[in-house]
Amino acid sequence: MTPLIDEQYVRTLAATLDALPEQVVRYRISDLTIVYCNVAWATWYHLEPNEVLGRTLDEFLSEDGKAGLAAQLARLGPHNLIVADTVLRDKPNAPGQWVEWVDRYMPDPGGDEVLAVGRDVTARRNAEARLAESETRFRRLADESTDVMFNFVLAPYPHFDYMSPSVENILGYPPSLFLDDFAEFLNILTDEGRALIDRAFRGEVLPERVDFHLRHADGSNVIGEMQIRSFAGGLQGVGRDVTELRRLQQSLNDLALRDPLTGLANRRLLKELLDTDLARTKRNGAPLAAAYLDLDDFKMVNDLHGHEAGDIVLCETARRLSAVVRGADIVARLGGDEFVIVYEPKDPSSDNLLERLEQVLSEPIRVRIGVSVACPASIGVADTRTTGYDAAALVAAADAAMYRVKRAHHRASRRAAPAW
Repeated sequence: MTPLIDEQYVRTLAATLDALPEQVVRYRISDLTIVYCNVAWATWYHLEPNEVLGRTLDEFLSEDGKAGLAAQLARLGPHNLIVADTVLRDKPNAPGQWVEWVDRYMPDPGGDEVLAVGRDVTARRNAEARLAESETRFRRLADESTDVMFNFVLAPYPHFDYMSPSVENILGYPPSLFLDDFAEFLNILTDEGRALIDRAFRGEVLPERVDFHLRHADGSNVIGEMQIRSFAGGLQGVGRDVTELRRLQQSLNDLALRDPLTGLANRRLLKELLDTDLARTKRNGAPLAAAYLDLDDFKMVNDLHGHEAGDIVLCETARRLSAVVRGADIVARLGGDEFVIVYEPKDPSSDNLLERLEQVLSEPIRVRIGVSVACPASIGVADTRTTGYDAAALVAAADAAMYRVKRAHHRASRRAAPAW
């Protein structure tokens, strides 16, 4: 069977996201429903992350933000996975401050999603505006900037005539090294970076923002995002270190909030959605229930028919569970052959839910031509009227109830077995 992402890795990565100053939000493309945000994003709106999940992104956006969202969605897709917004957007609830967004398209069996990462670039935007006003003012501001600013001229020979001191913090080399010999800068670029420089020399228009991969003085790799502008006889530019941001974007591609085999919510997403549902039902006083399912005889399917057959059983089980519950209910796979359904027991559509689940799961599943298996489930239920509105307690109580049912099934099967 396909292995699940290590839970400790997911927790560590989630904690990393919450520690970042960048704003991170993930939403479904089909209906703009937010499925994840980090603390920084929620803080913009004076909320906690679990108060945001399940709401739609456009609820939070200004008109400028909505325009940016539409522009990004028009460009993103399976063949254009990472797109940087070409326009700086106003920062929510903070007039005069600006955010730069980079979005990543995230294919997902349950509905394609977008991961958006925003960075406050107010200081850089203001610095760039002042750069255009005065060369003297530029030098003073550039010397104080954490971003790298540079001026490059072609005559009487190609060389930098200015580079801000911050380059040493980013690359480990003093600016004098590059000011004295432009070749030293070329030496730390990849072939792709040198090709971009050649294009600029030929007068070709470069992308508004482009990543350069450079070698740090300690031998490590640094990714610098450069914004380069041509002028008569040279180039001016602003660069910043985006190494960790690019690594984060790559890591987030691996942070699946859904089980890769069945497409159901995984343990991480279950917690986020369950916390949100518990907060909502606690406010309105409604109960919330969790059904914990463990497939009987699943190990036998794997042993007799192989793991591929086991995967078929898991996927068909996921499909049947999703078909029985409401669209608003949560269906998650925790690992192996264990599933959790979260539902509102007082909703009319939840009447006889356990009986309906037992019925659909008792029907045979074809694992190959001419071969079908039966994998009914042991199901345990708990709800907030006995456990309180605590996610861990609710799931643990349902898990304990499931094991009581499973033991009863085991005793019944032993009594029914023929004596030889």
